[in-house]
Amino acid sequence: MGHDLAELIKHEPPMRLIDELCSAEEGKGQCCLVVNSDNLFYSEQHQGLPAHVGIELMAQTIAAVAGYQSKAAGGEIKLGFLLGSRKYQCDIDSFKLGERYDIFVEELHVESSGLSVFECDIRHNGKIVAQARLNVYQPPDETAFIEENYG
Repeated sequence: MGHDLAELIKHEPPMRLIDELCSAEEGKGQCCLVVNSDNLFYSEQHQGLPAHVGIELMAQTIAAVAGYQSKAAGGEIKLGFLLGSRKYQCDIDSFKLGERYDIFVEELHVESSGLSVFECDIRHNGKIVAQARLNVYQPPDETAFIEENYG
């Protein structure tokens, strides 16, 4: 798709873990990454990223898709929060060094309050290796939310 992730999500290196937005449409999309040793969560012991990092890969993919949709509608990228995950299952011990992983997200439920639920999975060579449902929150008024909660 050729979009700079710096224009789509608020995460900056070294916290930006995904490499590219591969596709996006209303309520769903795909990002990818190739694991390298410069990744903040790279573990020599695992020779890659520990399995639990998959939740953050999913969350950042949700953010990239939301950012793309907002920009496409003429808006700005917005702040979002990962509230939690349900049924995170990862069938591998780690996301291995040098390997490409594709992260897919699809919005299942959205409320006017800003709460959403996404079905997510991570694939390696077309095979699902991790999956979860993520609960996220995007405040309708970012400035008011920050002032009220972090004043």
